[in-house]
Amino acid sequence: MCATPAGQPREHHVPERTCVVCRARRPQSEFVRLTRVEGHWQEQTVNRTGRGAYVCSDSPNCWQDKRLRRAFGPQAPDVAALLVRRFQTTQTNQPMTD
Repeated sequence: MCATPAGQPREHHVPERTCVVCRARRPQSEFVRLTRVEGHWQEQTVNRTGRGAYVCSDSPNCWQDKRLRRAFGPQAPDVAALLVRRFQTTQTNQPMTD
C-alpha cells in the first residue's frame, strides 16, 4: 500500500478508455459510450454495467461511416448518424459566448 506524505493531497484516479475507431487512450469523460440494446446501438446516457464501445466525442474523423465499420459492421451508418446528430444537438444547446 502506498502512503501519501502528510499534508499532500491524494491524486484522484481518472478512468481511461480507448476509442474503438482511432485507438486513442483518453479520460473516459472525453468519449461517447455506445451500447447494444435490442439489436441496435444507442448512446449510453446512464451508468450501467456491461460492455460498451467508446468513440471520441470531439473527433468528427471517428464518426465517419467507413471508419466505424470495423467496430460496428453493417450498423456503422446508423452509428455515424447517431454521433453526428448528438454533436449537432450539443452545439445548438451551448450558449453563445463573445
